[in-house]
Amino acid sequence: MIGIAAVTLLFGVGAGAEQAYQSALEAMGKNLLSVGSQRKESGALRGISRRYQTLTMGDWRAIMDELDSVALAAPIAMNNFDLRYAGKSVNMTVIGTTPEFQITNNQPLTAGRFIDEYDLLDNNRVAVIGAQVKRELFRDSQAVGQRLLVAGAPFIIIGVLAEKGADSTGSSQDARILVPITTAMRRLLSVDYVDRIFVQAVSKSLIVTAISNIRELLRSRHGLSAKTADDFTVRDQAAMLAMLDKTEQSLSRFLAGIATLTLGLASVGLMAVSLLSVRERHGEIGLRLALGALPRQVMAQFLSEAVMIALIGAVAGLLVGAFGIMVGAWLLDWQLALTGANVLYTFLISLVLSLVFGAYPALRAAKLDPIIALRGNH
Repeated sequence: MIGIAAVTLLFGVGAGAEQAYQSALEAMGKNLLSVGSQRKESGALRGISRRYQTLTMGDWRAIMDELDSVALAAPIAMNNFDLRYAGKSVNMTVIGTTPEFQITNNQPLTAGRFIDEYDLLDNNRVAVIGAQVKRELFRDSQAVGQRLLVAGAPFIIIGVLAEKGADSTGSSQDARILVPITTAMRRLLSVDYVDRIFVQAVSKSLIVTAISNIRELLRSRHGLSAKTADDFTVRDQAAMLAMLDKTEQSLSRFLAGIATLTLGLASVGLMAVSLLSVRERHGEIGLRLALGALPRQVMAQFLSEAVMIALIGAVAGLLVGAFGIMVGAWLLDWQLALTGANVLYTFLISLVLSLVFGAYPALRAAKLDPIIALRGNH
């Protein structure tokens, strides 16, 4: 029971991690690249760094208009600000962006509309809020059309984003609001640069080409010589998630080792119980053999008993493991899942182990001499 419960929890961790990985891939957008400013150490003190703010709106337009390997691109300029509504205040991330962000980063709406070109041209004070912002400030009331204060400036809410959870960096995608990037740069941030540019490649096969094209274009636009390092970074979001997935796989392998050890000890215990049963039932075995039972029938009897013990333990362990998965998922907010494949694998493992470790005691029972067994000699 303990061994199977450990295996069930292990499968739950693996299935949950796989679901989280797939959900993150679907949520972040297809063929997505992230172009950001490079951090470099500077100043007299080691460890003091600053971000080279070299990405501009011009870079964004050049990437989107000049590169055939790029389908869309969306710039962002962001910072944290206090949001106020009806006497309530929260601190959330405010992101200035463009209409393309809805497609590149897969941002579905549950109400209202997204930012459009007219909002950019007119520097409109409009906002699309995340699901967490909606819950904390508006609860069940209507949010679209309401006036929200962002750093003291009034913004009209035009849309509400669907809930998405955390992104590849672990940051919540629901605790933020989106505003036109022109409005953010001029009225909130007072900057002439962008923090990052999200780029969607035309296809998965062109991601490497897009990365190379972006590097060449930005190096040329920034006037970097052949010996000068890039003042920006280009990252494949899917590759970053794959690295995180490998880390989770390492943890899963560690847990697999613990579960294997537990199952190994349980299997040895099963064999010991079966051997003890054979030892205590010599008289029964001798009587059956003396009355004409074949050795293979005796072997089948004790082997089936070992299988039954293992399967009963599997059912009990599965129930304990499922309860652990439910507790972890509901109360502790862990990413766990119980699938049909998990249940099937659990019973297959139990069946195989019972056959392997129950075979030797069953074979000993089948080879007993009936006369010696009836006399009670061991």
